[in-house]
Amino acid sequence: MRQASPLMSRATATALAIVRVPKGAPRPTDDEFRRALDEDRARLRLEPHPDIPDFFVAGPFSITLDGQEFDEYVVWER
Repeated sequence: MRQASPLMSRATATALAIVRVPKGAPRPTDDEFRRALDEDRARLRLEPHPDIPDFFVAGPFSITLDGQEFDEYVVWER
C-alpha cells in the first residue's frame, strides 16, 4: 500500500504559476504575474500576500497546445 505524500509546510510553500499569452503578444505585466501568483496562493490555501516582495519570471517559452501557438512564462515568488 502506498502512503500519501506529506503536505508541504506552510513555511516553505511558495506560489508558482504559468502564464500563457498568444505567440508574439506583449509580455504580461507585473500586475498580471502578481495576480497569477495570488490565484495560486489561494489554491494552496496560503494567506494572501498583498505585497509580493520578489518574484522571478522565466520565459517566454514557445509552446503549441491544440494547434495554437503560445508564449509561456513561469513565475514564482521568493
